[in-house]
Amino acid sequence: MALTLVITAKKLRLYFIFYPVGVRTNNPLKQVLGKPEASGRLVKWAIDLNEYDISYLPRTTIKAQALEDFVFEMIGRSRERFLTRPWSLHVDSSSTAQGSGAGIVVTTPQGTT
Repeated sequence: MALTLVITAKKLRLYFIFYPVGVRTNNPLKQVLGKPEASGRLVKWAIDLNEYDISYLPRTTIKAQALEDFVFEMIGRSRERFLTRPWSLHVDSSSTAQGSGAGIVVTTPQGTT
């Protein structure tokens, strides 16, 4: 994760210099980069990232309505057009010792699955 942030900062250097950057992660990245006993590579990356205004924020869950609003905003279409002819989405998931999986069935307004 730290290497990814360093590479991104180098590629987007001008944005990182002129704007504050918030990194949302579940990993304790700030604590790892701040440890004095970290490996030489991590110390170098921490020094490289210190020149930017980076704040490390906890990753939060996305509410379903916020996700829906984002999708409609990105596709640039009217919400009413989609709400008058709804599609059905049925999700079934399971988790086992061998892994996890999910099954999805989408039904169109005409009844096609």
